[in-house]
Amino acid sequence: MKKQWETPELEEMPVVILSLHQKWWQKMAAGEKVLELRKTKPQCKVPFRVLVYVTGGAGVLGEFICPEVLEIKNFEEAEKKSKVPAHDIHNYAAGRCNKVYGWEVADAKEYPRAVTLEELGIKRAPQSWQYMR
Repeated sequence: MKKQWETPELEEMPVVILSLHQKWWQKMAAGEKVLELRKTKPQCKVPFRVLVYVTGGAGVLGEFICPEVLEIKNFEEAEKKSKVPAHDIHNYAAGRCNKVYGWEVADAKEYPRAVTLEELGIKRAPQSWQYMR
């Protein structure tokens, strides 16, 4: 039996696991948050699948497809899509190359049950994100 993260139509797509706080995952799953902000981006082709690990040991609660990664230049526009205040985005961007990337969120879906990291063969939670091997 295939596991919920192993759907045939997505098998060829690169997979990333992303750490996220519960409140952001809830907004994503509800379709309110359509942009995830990070200082780095995967060096793989788009689209890619993102498994969402909710911090605090909740496990992988769902996934989304990232059809595009954008370099964020307009923090006010990013605020609308990410639900993160523009001044917080500005503070987040300060420092390392002053770059912030927006991972577009499409087709977010919640799993019927949490998937443990052990089930995915992962020994520790990702600090921000990591590739699935």
